[in-house]
Amino acid sequence: MKSLMDHKHELLLGHAELDSEETDFVMAVLRTAALIDRACQAELAAFNLTEGRLSVMLAVADTEEGSATPASIADRLGVTRAAVTGLLDGLDRQGLIERSGTPGDRRSTTVTLTRGGEDTLAHLRPVYGDWLRHIAGAVSPDTLGGARAALTAIQHRVAQTSSND
Repeated sequence: MKSLMDHKHELLLGHAELDSEETDFVMAVLRTAALIDRACQAELAAFNLTEGRLSVMLAVADTEEGSATPASIADRLGVTRAAVTGLLDGLDRQGLIERSGTPGDRRSTTVTLTRGGEDTLAHLRPVYGDWLRHIAGAVSPDTLGGARAALTAIQHRVAQTSSND
């Protein structure tokens, strides 16, 4: 199992004097998540996007109106309004979104995707879908249930630990 984790994780386990299948597994999950994250960054880089910018675009595209306020995007994504403002600035510079005033409220803006933003999402959809299916194809159906149960247990434990702080 040690080969499934980064050297830094091995060092952390050694320093904490932990050597069990369970702790090795948690560190392997961390390394796997980091590998998936880096691979996702590489896929999105071909579209000059980050995961954050893509999330904002999807949050706007997924509304019935086809538009959203920065505040509603922040709430939906669970991030700060300042983070959304920075992401919107980048998307605006790329010409993928457009900001306009909200009728009746000069302080509020509405965000919509431009034609370029819509085209980017349309081109990204099959590429991202193929990539994700390829990654997920490494897990056989007979091991999926156990893997899902293990990840669920870890997520619940982390949530319990975080709420006790």
